[in-house]
Amino acid sequence: MRSFHNRQEAEARERELVLAQRTAQLEERSLQLESFSYSVSHDLRSPLRAINGFAQILSQRHRVGLNEEGRHSIDNILDASAHMGRLIEDLLSYTRLGRSAITLKPVALSEILTPVIRNLEPRALELGVSLEVADDLPFVMGDRTLLSQVFANLLDNAITYRRPDRASVIELKWKEEGKNVVVSVTDNGIGIDAAHFEKIFEVFQRLHPQEQYPGTGIGLAIVMTATQLLRGAVRVESTLGSGTTFHVTLEWAAATESVLPFASTTRV
Repeated sequence: MRSFHNRQEAEARERELVLAQRTAQLEERSLQLESFSYSVSHDLRSPLRAINGFAQILSQRHRVGLNEEGRHSIDNILDASAHMGRLIEDLLSYTRLGRSAITLKPVALSEILTPVIRNLEPRALELGVSLEVADDLPFVMGDRTLLSQVFANLLDNAITYRRPDRASVIELKWKEEGKNVVVSVTDNGIGIDAAHFEKIFEVFQRLHPQEQYPGTGIGLAIVMTATQLLRGAVRVESTLGSGTTFHVTLEWAAATESVLPFASTTRV
């Protein structure tokens, strides 16, 4: 009996040691990310603003005096600095994930999706993309900021990677799965090769040239990290040339108030 208790105590100590080591690793990683975030914010933004400012001065004051090659070069500098600015902002968003305490509580997905859809509507209208959202969205255990980042990135990607040769339709549906809710974002866009299913969730992993499909290669990394912080998961199903579905698994939450229908089931 004593041997059994000794073994239990040894196993408990080992578990505590492993937990302490993991906690220390997480704290070290958090400090590294914070340091990196500070460096990005202060050391990169300042010279980028200078480059962009001088390029704008050249464009506004001296554009008429430049030949076609010179004007093209100035436009390229402005485009590149704008892209670098977006890249820095996305990097900062990624490094901020999980830095503050996250308290999961019941959140109505309809309240999350309404402003996300509103922000994406002008771009969807311009590109002729139809957004169809279920009108009976449930409550989940979550954090408003993280949930907004997840669905803003997924819907923005679905709009970006559309096929120009057919009408684009994006559907957001959900289903109950045990104690979880699975929210699916489906498009009929260009699709993803199965060989790249894991790669797309890594930072800076792009499958297409910037000129063809704009982006920074960080959006899906944010989706992956945010869902993990929400004690959930994300997976992808796709057929190259036919479309893609991202399935986001979240913890079900009992509604704390009446579930209001989503503002509209179809946005064009």
